[in-house]
Amino acid sequence: MKKINVLLGTFCVVSILCLSSCGSTPAADTPGASAPKVSNHVEREITDWKGASVGATVPDWVIDAVEEDYKSLSKLPNLSKKKILCAEAQGRNLDLLKSWVNNFNVQATLARSISNFVSANFGGELSGSKDSGLSENFMDELVATFSKTEINGFSKEMDFWTLTRVIDKDKDSNKDIYEYFVVYAIDQEQFDYQIASALGLVEAKNEAEAEMKSRIESAMTENRVWAERELER
Repeated sequence: MKKINVLLGTFCVVSILCLSSCGSTPAADTPGASAPKVSNHVEREITDWKGASVGATVPDWVIDAVEEDYKSLSKLPNLSKKKILCAEAQGRNLDLLKSWVNNFNVQATLARSISNFVSANFGGELSGSKDSGLSENFMDELVATFSKTEINGFSKEMDFWTLTRVIDKDKDSNKDIYEYFVVYAIDQEQFDYQIASALGLVEAKNEAEAEMKSRIESAMTENRVWAERELER
């Protein structure tokens, strides 16, 4: 069996909602795989994957998702006009990860991803100050609203798993880790409509808060991939 090498400086993980676009360069000897990436400390070597026994290769979007790059995922023909939720989990037991995929909670994962997105992009402005015009609890109201809002219409598009050997050159040690990716998608218009409805539940008490709501809605409309990662299960 051919091995696909991906070398990274840091090792990270997901659980599913993703958004972005941009293909990767195939490795010289393995169709569909990205070119190796080099680090001085940690080497990641994919030794097994879904479908390997029947000749399947690791898709570009999986190689990219390991590095939190979802551009190639958003360019897939079946996802080109959709909002994407990409979740990834990591663990030592493949059966446990399969159970996680089978019982995946789309609503909880999406709500968490949206809340993280708002906090990361607007948290500083939403913290509230005398000059901002935003009330101190405006951020809390937004996050609470999204955590309770159900976005309906997501359907499972695909999933994929890999077995990766992580070699720490500094510690002269290695371990085998499974990574499981699951991808859900929804029509863009359907998603944007439900987000606008959710934002409508938050009352803007002044012009500054109304403007902030509009900016958040625009940013969420432009965002294609929502991603969530979980550490080892």
